[in-house]
Amino acid sequence: MNTQKKKYTILLLSAPIGSGHKLAAEAIEEVLRQQADVEVIHGNIFDFFPSFLGTAFLHSYLWILDKCPWLYELAYKWGDKQGGSLWLRSLLNRCLAKLGGSFLNKVQPDAVIATHATPAGIMCYYKERHPQLWLGAVVTDFTVHRWWLCEGVDTYFIADERLQSKLTVTADVQAFGIPVRQEFLEQDREKNRCQYGWRPNEKICLLMGGGEGLLPMESIVQFLVQEKIPQLKIIAITGRNTKMAAALHKNFARNNNVEIYGFRNDVPAMMSSADMVITKAGGLTSAEVLASHMDFIIYKPLPGQEEGNANFLKHFYHVQVAKDIPSLIEAVKSLCGGDSSKIAKPAYEKADAAEKICEYVIEKLNSKK
Repeated sequence: MNTQKKKYTILLLSAPIGSGHKLAAEAIEEVLRQQADVEVIHGNIFDFFPSFLGTAFLHSYLWILDKCPWLYELAYKWGDKQGGSLWLRSLLNRCLAKLGGSFLNKVQPDAVIATHATPAGIMCYYKERHPQLWLGAVVTDFTVHRWWLCEGVDTYFIADERLQSKLTVTADVQAFGIPVRQEFLEQDREKNRCQYGWRPNEKICLLMGGGEGLLPMESIVQFLVQEKIPQLKIIAITGRNTKMAAALHKNFARNNNVEIYGFRNDVPAMMSSADMVITKAGGLTSAEVLASHMDFIIYKPLPGQEEGNANFLKHFYHVQVAKDIPSLIEAVKSLCGGDSSKIAKPAYEKADAAEKICEYVIEKLNSKK
């Protein structure tokens, strides 16, 4: 009699529209790879069609966010209405399901965990022909857009239980949080701070615009430097934005209170060592900041899910939202002056989301035997 335990194939399916969806999948992948009875495959829906189409789409997407955010806002709000663009979503997902059919048939997953709404929708159509498939959807924002809601998802994993009212679905809903990588949970603040040469009395402010460096860092640094806030040290991380890095080096390289870096692999260590961060309101980035226990300032959230994230975090986690330079400077001054200690900030208790999601999925697969 063969008593060998079945090895499950779990497909993580993301989309490279912003780095958060991919990083959330990587956080889950880290945990799943520790399971001897699991084979993990990390897929990308952009592999379903020619690479030049994906590249063109990404360039257009980033250009719209940078130059025409109002256009993105219109599309986001249109898609979030009842009816709205759901016909377009269905058409897009059906086409992509056909394009990705050969890849999916080759992988033959026992379970799929989607970290973006489009992969979740694609798999709902694939599941019509493979009803035995278990499908989970990880919502990587502190809000839920209507494009996430589709028949076929077995379980939605959301950022917070207070978002459950937004999910008008029959699927199971688990409020485990947004999965962050283990690196954010295993840092030694004092050791890291010494390695970076940051003195105990300095207020370290990280300035981060994501991998593409979308924040107007040059103007932010200029105004903060002009204020001469006592003990403030600015750490500007420009990501892949080499043009912004060059401009910052030109204007602030000789300022001892400003450090400038490009793309970094040690962001978890930096975040664990800093006192505050100024950044955008991406869902994954927000979860990383909360897990790192820093003071959090969101600057000019983009229309759409960033505004939703910012409103939620401001209301429930006392995150500060600055919509212009004066309010940003006021927020930084209040944190440097110690005023933040007067406000009891809620503890973030969902840093172990990746582990809980993986435990849940394995349990569901075992129960289907």
